[in-house]
Amino acid sequence: MKKPFTVHIPMVRRRGMREEMDAFYEGVLSYERDSALGVLRVPGHQNLAICFKYSNLLGENRRNQEDRLAIYEFSVEKNFPSFCQRLREHGVEFDMLAHTHGGYFARVLDPSGNLVEITSESIEDDFAVDISNWSVYRDID
Repeated sequence: MKKPFTVHIPMVRRRGMREEMDAFYEGVLSYERDSALGVLRVPGHQNLAICFKYSNLLGENRRNQEDRLAIYEFSVEKNFPSFCQRLREHGVEFDMLAHTHGGYFARVLDPSGNLVEITSESIEDDFAVDISNWSVYRDID
């Protein structure tokens, strides 16, 4: 089995954090566990995976909201509104949800406080979910 390119995601040193991170990336974002390699594979990209590494730069050590940098971004090809709705149903809070010149953009925090950005070029949705009336939604032109 070929080892995938693996992105290391910083994780807060706190009891139970590994389980929270697994629940978010595996349960909410639908990453696929590869127990043999100890990574979570990115759906649709078998040669790309993530794993978690403890970091002293997270949590209480961050001075303020501006210290948070997006560390991870991925694109959703279709059904972006439905994807966002599913995140919301899992209790994920949006830092930003917007329509921009380049398409659609959502930003959420993982359990360790890392910013995760989700982009899409298409707002078309097979399930007719409308996110434009959500309070966090912005139209940025």
